[in-house]
Amino acid sequence: MRPNRVSCLPLIVVVAAAVASKCPAQEVGSIDLTKVTARRDLRRPRPTPKTSEAQKGGAEQNDERCSISNSSGGELLATLMSLDRTYYQVGDEPTFEVTVKNIDPAPLRLPFSPHLADLQPEDPAQKFAYSELRLVLWIAGGKEWSANTGGEVTLYGADNHPHTMLTLNQGEWVRIIGKGKFALPTYGPIIELIHSGHAVDHVYAQVSLYRAETVLTATATATARRNLCLGHTDGQSVPITLGSPQQ
Repeated sequence: MRPNRVSCLPLIVVVAAAVASKCPAQEVGSIDLTKVTARRDLRRPRPTPKTSEAQKGGAEQNDERCSISNSSGGELLATLMSLDRTYYQVGDEPTFEVTVKNIDPAPLRLPFSPHLADLQPEDPAQKFAYSELRLVLWIAGGKEWSANTGGEVTLYGADNHPHTMLTLNQGEWVRIIGKGKFALPTYGPIIELIHSGHAVDHVYAQVSLYRAETVLTATATATARRNLCLGHTDGQSVPITLGSPQQ
């Protein structure tokens, strides 16, 4: 007797879905910032007779507070995969490779363009909103101390600008290659710990996600930035030796 093809169809669909659900997660994007000249210079409106010296300069308002109202609920795993060498001096600019993985069940939208200027409206006086992803290298001495003085890179995006945002489903990741800059903290108890022998011996990465708005006048820039308070997990660290220039 020939099999009933219609009755077999649901079984085929179920098997296909089961196989698809077991497919490994994957890399969905990569960017090498060492090979990109970022466009970040914003256009300014033309000056008017009301423009004054008092309007010159800029202002930033950063809201780092985490609460239920401004938490995205997502969680990312940042893993420092490699550095270009293991011995550095203060002031050196390491080339690093980091993966940023979504480990939350819910999809997460990430900005993924180095070009802030591409997000500016045609009218330079118009306020514009965008997302920022900041990837920061942290230097650390054992389990005694850590500081976010390894340098950082920033990616930008907005949903109304195609190809500047990526969606990460659970288990998917992006790869970022960039340059940092090693510095030591200049004050506080960390200096005493370093002098007592707890020197820099490893580096790790962390990421933060922000919503930002920027408005420009002929002579001033104002940006308001709000931390979306992602849960974050630190991946593997990379061992290094960091010496001072006189060593």
